[in-house]
Amino acid sequence: MTSQILSNELNNLISESKRKNTELRNAADKSLQDLKALPSTSEQQLAADLVRKSHFISPFLLACGTRNSRLAGIGVSCLQRLIASHGLPKDRFEEVLEAFKESALLGLDVQLKILQALPPLLQSYADELEGDLLASALQVCSILQTVKSAAVSNTAAATLQQLFTAVYEKVAKEDAADPDGPFIDEVSTEEGAVAVRAASRDAYKSFDDLCLLAEGQKPQFVHFSALPQASCLEIIESILTSHSPIFSTHEEQKAILRLRILPMITRCLSERLTFTVTLRIFRILSVVLRKYVSELSTECEIPLSLLNHMLDGDVVPSWKRNLCMEVFRSVYADPRLFLQLYAEYDAVEDRKPILKDNFAAFVRLATEKPAKIGLGQQSTAPLGQSGTDGENSIDQAAVEAGVAGVIGSGGLGVAEVNVPGISVQLSSLKTPCLDQLDKMEAPAVPETYVYGLVLTCLNSVADGLAKCVLPLSIHQVSKERRRKKPKPTGDAEDSPLSPDPETRSTEPQTRPILTRSMSYRKRSVPVNPLELTASSSYSMVKIAASIIEECWPAILATCSTFLYAALDAEYYHALVRSVQKFTQAAGVLRLSTPRDAFLTTLGKAAVPPNLTSAIVSTAVTANGDAPRVFTNAKGLLSVDSFVSQASSLSMENKRRQSVSIEAESPNLTTRNLLCLRALINLAIALGPTLDNAWSIVLETLQSADIVLAAFSAKPALGDYRSSPQLGAKNEIDPSSASNLNTEIKAVQAAASRMFDNTSDYPDDAFVQVLKASFGVFFGKHIASQPTSPAAEEFQKPIPLPPRRVGSVSNLPASVNIQSQEYTLALTKIREIARANHLRLAAHEPEESGWEFLTSELIKISTSMTAVHSVRSLAADVLRERLFASADATRKEDATTRREIQRRVLSTLQSELDALIEDGRHMKENDYYVHETILETLKDVLDACGESLLDGWDSVFKIISSVFERTNDTNLNDTQFHANSHRPSMVRLVSGKLGRLAFSSAQIVYSECRLSLPPRFLSVLSDTLLLFALQFNDLNMSLTTISIFQDVSEFLQKQVVLSELETLQSAVSAENQSPTVVIKESAQARVSAVWLSLLRHLTTIANDDRAEVRNTAVRTILTIFDRYGELLSAPAWSLLIASVLFRLVDTNIEAQRRARSKEASDGVWDGSSDIILGGIASIFSTFLDPITQTADFSTHWQTLMAYLEFYLSFQSHLLNASVFRTLSTIMSKAEETSILGKPALNRVGSIWANKIPEGGPADNAEGKQEAFLAYISTLKELYRLTQREVTSNQVNTIADNLEQCVRESDALSYSVDADYLTPLQKEVLDIVEQLRTDIAGAPSIILEFMATLASMAFDKEKDDVYQTTLTFVALSKAAMRSLGVFVHQHSSEQEIYTDDTLNCALDSLTQPIELKYKWRLEGNKPPPPWQLATSTALHVLQTILPKARYSSTNESLHEILSHATRIASSIAHADLSYVSSRKKVQKDVEFDIESFTALHDLIISYLGAPTVPNSIRTSYTSVLFHNSIIHAPEPEEIPPTSSPLKTIYQIRFGRTSDPAPSPRRKLSYLCLNFLLDLVRAGPSITSPISANG
Repeated sequence: MTSQILSNELNNLISESKRKNTELRNAADKSLQDLKALPSTSEQQLAADLVRKSHFISPFLLACGTRNSRLAGIGVSCLQRLIASHGLPKDRFEEVLEAFKESALLGLDVQLKILQALPPLLQSYADELEGDLLASALQVCSILQTVKSAAVSNTAAATLQQLFTAVYEKVAKEDAADPDGPFIDEVSTEEGAVAVRAASRDAYKSFDDLCLLAEGQKPQFVHFSALPQASCLEIIESILTSHSPIFSTHEEQKAILRLRILPMITRCLSERLTFTVTLRIFRILSVVLRKYVSELSTECEIPLSLLNHMLDGDVVPSWKRNLCMEVFRSVYADPRLFLQLYAEYDAVEDRKPILKDNFAAFVRLATEKPAKIGLGQQSTAPLGQSGTDGENSIDQAAVEAGVAGVIGSGGLGVAEVNVPGISVQLSSLKTPCLDQLDKMEAPAVPETYVYGLVLTCLNSVADGLAKCVLPLSIHQVSKERRRKKPKPTGDAEDSPLSPDPETRSTEPQTRPILTRSMSYRKRSVPVNPLELTASSSYSMVKIAASIIEECWPAILATCSTFLYAALDAEYYHALVRSVQKFTQAAGVLRLSTPRDAFLTTLGKAAVPPNLTSAIVSTAVTANGDAPRVFTNAKGLLSVDSFVSQASSLSMENKRRQSVSIEAESPNLTTRNLLCLRALINLAIALGPTLDNAWSIVLETLQSADIVLAAFSAKPALGDYRSSPQLGAKNEIDPSSASNLNTEIKAVQAAASRMFDNTSDYPDDAFVQVLKASFGVFFGKHIASQPTSPAAEEFQKPIPLPPRRVGSVSNLPASVNIQSQEYTLALTKIREIARANHLRLAAHEPEESGWEFLTSELIKISTSMTAVHSVRSLAADVLRERLFASADATRKEDATTRREIQRRVLSTLQSELDALIEDGRHMKENDYYVHETILETLKDVLDACGESLLDGWDSVFKIISSVFERTNDTNLNDTQFHANSHRPSMVRLVSGKLGRLAFSSAQIVYSECRLSLPPRFLSVLSDTLLLFALQFNDLNMSLTTISIFQDVSEFLQKQVVLSELETLQSAVSAENQSPTVVIKESAQARVSAVWLSLLRHLTTIANDDRAEVRNTAVRTILTIFDRYGELLSAPAWSLLIASVLFRLVDTNIEAQRRARSKEASDGVWDGSSDIILGGIASIFSTFLDPITQTADFSTHWQTLMAYLEFYLSFQSHLLNASVFRTLSTIMSKAEETSILGKPALNRVGSIWANKIPEGGPADNAEGKQEAFLAYISTLKELYRLTQREVTSNQVNTIADNLEQCVRESDALSYSVDADYLTPLQKEVLDIVEQLRTDIAGAPSIILEFMATLASMAFDKEKDDVYQTTLTFVALSKAAMRSLGVFVHQHSSEQEIYTDDTLNCALDSLTQPIELKYKWRLEGNKPPPPWQLATSTALHVLQTILPKARYSSTNESLHEILSHATRIASSIAHADLSYVSSRKKVQKDVEFDIESFTALHDLIISYLGAPTVPNSIRTSYTSVLFHNSIIHAPEPEEIPPTSSPLKTIYQIRFGRTSDPAPSPRRKLSYLCLNFLLDLVRAGPSITSPISANG
């Protein structure tokens, strides 16, 4: 391709020069022939062939020399082509350069082609192009730069710069190829001759000429044309920038810098040059400072001083000051550079303090025009700016709405928005001044541009110091640990503007098990880089520390000023980040003064004083700040004078109006929250090293909390677990409100993390945090004042001693604010303690802060002068800590667990002791604290469970603190627990406290009983007794009794019988059972504790509440029932005397008390019934071991005495219980010998003499039950003693049974006309069981049966006993039994000789006589009169034959007399009481049958000569009177014994036929029997005589 182009160009030359230049044509023709003669292979081969043909380029050189643009263009183009393809003969370089020089002034195309050829010429033939050749090439380029064409001139300038670059690249290659190569020449400098190599010589000479040219002097090596100074300076800058290694290693180059460049810079800075020159001078200076200051420290001192000098207000034009600031910006952008500058100048004596002066200049800059930067009480956004992150709109919307966390008073916040200021939009340039090389005049720059540069410099300084110092403050960890654990982030990069990274230590936060040897995060303490003397960065760290220590006042003053200026979001965030980094760097270097100063400034920016002063009314005066060493260091930190200066300036009306609004409605914006978050992040990073500086952080946080809480009802920052939300009332932009809430949440999260991180601190650092917290929040402490019972009401705020109000808060000493302040403070202390719960639990209390924390919280919670909210919160915080410590011990070894548990519970007891100290009157606030103490105890017990090993004395003391008794009985009062039959009046302080304490007692038993030491079992029993006896909560008492049963079951498993027997021996010896029980309980004998527990139940059984005492009794009985079979005889003897009889004794005493009152309603009868029933059950179930006791006889007599007492109370319920008890016990005795005759005789005596007697309140059912039990006792007693029963005893039995029957009443919903009552059945049953083989017994029994048979018809006795029973069914049943009994014992002569048989016949005659007159017949057939008739016939049939052979005839006569009476009763009937004729006819048939049977039975006995005639007369009279069918007229039949005496007298007739008798059949029968007697003849004496 190159061959073809060259061929074409040669043809063109030939064509163009045919007539004008023969030499050129010939040369071109020859070269064309040579070209054609060359083989066409490759470009490389072609170039190699052409290099050997030196004459080939002659036509091109001649063309350049013709000064013909057309021909010169062809020549230059071909030469360029040959240079590019390396086909230029080396021996003709000089001619080529000369040709370029001759063509330099020709046309534009030619000039551009020359410029295109020069760079490849220098690159392709670098080795050959040196010395004069190089100078010629540079000269050609400089010539082209002077042409008028801008395109050529600019291209030439660039090409010249490119050539210089190639020159210096050649030097670099030369040095790299042979560093120790020989020198070929020397160059002369003002400092002497320097040996150099070829490339170095050329570079030195050409660059020196360039500097001379820039200074306006004549060059010596390169014959440069008159180049513009600006172009020279640009080339110099380019060379200095690109080839710094050469200048650093070549002395000749350094000499140029020292002797040419820096003097020129100094001169130019001092002169008033044009903008273009000055700009380039500043650029060169910037390069020199960045790259060569170490070699030229002395020479750079003056320029740097000039730069600081030019920063003063009116010394230089503003554009020149801007250039100075841009230079400094580049300096501070390189941390090593400004550290080096400080080391070279500020750290060296007798040298100018460049950096100090510069920072001082920053202070002057920041304060020269406060109105321009919008200096005010708070930082705001510049006028008309809307932050890129929406900050301005957020603040404005928040202020407008008065949302949570933002103080607003109805204004739009224009005072903080419509102000001048610094912003990226209005205070910066797209292209810095130093980069505007195309400008001939200084560009228009915003007036606030310089202030933005100051801020940028500060940011760079902060970044540089942080990068130098902070990485060394991190503990080094192994690669393995680094892989496993997150790397801590504690440097300034953790800015408040980014999401909050977790700044955790490299160790885990929690451990599964606490150990006494665990180390608390020594790695959390930042390493002091100044202690790393072996580090390679140690020297840099020392410089950084010196900068901070010496320059912090100026830096702080500048930052403080801008913190209150109007900055946009980007500038403000960067400034806050810088302050944060300055502070953190000072902190890790342990420079407390600058650290505290920066912290204070940041705190003031977070909560400005004007905000805190707006919390209270103007009537409240604020306390002054306490002076500090860093309040106004060196007079540079205070910005008050700047604010005053700003307010005195003349500003626009709008600005003036906004200032007015600003003064009236200070607003808390997201910027305040930003500063607060930065402060908190610093505390996170520097926490272990802050020491006293914690007060700054905590005061600021406290002030922020107060501000937020005072102007919003939403949660403050102290509530780190909640998220404040914007009120629904505030109609603001939802997105703005969301952003504001996001910032508040971020601050909350950072504060929470700050407190969480205290868990990583060493103990001494953590204690310092605690002390600072209480010192800041509470001053001395709120409980430091002495308290008295006459303290003010709990609603009254705390009258605290004057507290130091930090310089951050500036809060007024208002009482209400203090109360709120303390509440928020306790919330923060809670967070601190919560984060360190493992430390507080595991470490020694003196070292870990446990003693300090708990003592302070106790003082606050028990202070009588504190408001309720403060005390309750302090109590809650302490509760949380105690529970957390106890909960953390569950997996620990016994020793550790015991120690921590004792500490926790003793602390809780200390709080209780402080609360209920002697002479203190409990108030409402005290009750809440007391409640918290009990809740804490419950939580601790619940958490520890069986693992609780120590602190039991505190546990029971706290539990028992809820009781107050009217008789002031102490918990350990032996008399109360042992001998008292009537329990003391035990009351709870309050029901809620009692329930809490009771819950703890339940946990002690249910979950902790296995770990409860034996000596505390008795205390547990005593405590449960108090809960059972309290009168406030019935359910609690009942539940306690059930717990007693469980405790008994637990103790019973550990009871040793031998111990009970030993106790029995002691009781017998001392004869004082209660004293022994208490004494042995104190010695932790389980058996004694169990016995004491049972006696406690007997005390409860004397409670005035029926439910409580009854449950207690049942519990005692249940315990005996469950474990009685395990007890020996001596144990039974002890329990009967100490428990059962004590139970009965207390109950009898209660009965006496109750019945001593005028109106006794028998409220204790139910309990007595349960007790007696239980005793019956116990004695009957365990009769064998009980009867085997040595003291059984005594016990039995005691029991009988108790039973007699109960019977004396005249209650049928008690009567039934007593006799049921006796019958139940005797029912289990199979033989008399089991109980013994004395015991049975005592029972018999009670039965015989103690017939149940009731009171007015007893009902029929009660009577029935009492009499049934009474009869049941008789049955069992008779069963055991029937062999020894006498007739007198039988008579007593009959009398007592009759009295029981007569005194009983009808049961509800039942009638005894048809059915027997249970009592009547039992009576008949016992009568049938009585022995009849005893002399006199049959007569007694028969008489008793006769009494029962006639009981329904004996109205006189019914009136006496006033019973409601009919006794009909009883009489009928007795009739049947009587008939059976007479039939069985008819051969017994005693029934004939005494009056017994007559009584029986009388009892049967009476119902027959009352036939229709007795209406209570019942519904069950037969009626009583019919059954009496049948029974009488049966009895007569049985006894008449036996009576004939009686020893006397009187018995027979009496029987016949009764038979005559019975016959009369059968035959006669008063029909006036009967309305049913059908019934009459039916009854007549029965009477006919019965009368016939009776007539047939007795007729033969009536005829006996021994029978008195009177009996026969009576019988015939019965027949006569009952044979009358029609009723006679009055006095028709005389009432004499001779009714037929007037039979022959004439009677008056009747006008009507009288009605016949309804019983005429019976009348006919009687008439027949009468006629039969008449027909019988004189064999018997006729009762009817002729005369009447």
